[in-house]
Amino acid sequence: MELTFDVKVTAKDLYRYNMRNAYTSFQGILSIICAALVVFVFVWKFDALNVPYIILFIVLALAFLLYIPISLWIRSSQIVKTSDVFKEPLTFVFGDESIAVTSPIMTEEDEVNLPYNDVFRVTKTSKDILIYTNRVSAYIIPREQVTALESQLLEMLKSKVEDFKIKGF
Repeated sequence: MELTFDVKVTAKDLYRYNMRNAYTSFQGILSIICAALVVFVFVWKFDALNVPYIILFIVLALAFLLYIPISLWIRSSQIVKTSDVFKEPLTFVFGDESIAVTSPIMTEEDEVNLPYNDVFRVTKTSKDILIYTNRVSAYIIPREQVTALESQLLEMLKSKVEDFKIKGF
C-alpha cells in the first residue's frame, strides 16, 4: 500500500515547530525559570524598589518571556521566504519500506528516501504530525493539510515504525 500527498509548510507551521523544540529544550525551560524568578523577586521586593529598578525588573521579565518567541518568528519567516525548499510543496510518498520526500525544485540527488527503521521518532501534536530524522530535525506535516488521509497515515506509521518511537497517537 502506498500513500501519497503534498504538503506546503508555511512560516506559521515552521514557527510552531521551532517553538515546540525551543520550549522543550534546556534554553526554553531556563528562560521560563528566569522570567518566573524575576517576577517573583519583583513582587517580593516591590515596596523596597525605586523606579529605575522597577523598570529594570519589567524589562528583564519581558526580555526572558518575549525574546525566544519573537526571534523564532523572525527566523521562521525569513527561512520560509528565502529557502527554496519552502517555495514549493513537498510530496510525501509513504511506501512499504520507506518514506520518499520530493519537491519540484529538488534534483535527484536532493530527494530523500527515509527507511522506516531510520525514523528517530514520530510525534502527533494538536496541529502537526512530526517525523523526526534525529533529535532536532523533523518533517512537518500540518494535520489540516492531510485531514482526509490522516487516519490512513497514522495507521501506516503505527504499523511501520517501532512502537517506542511513536508519541501522541
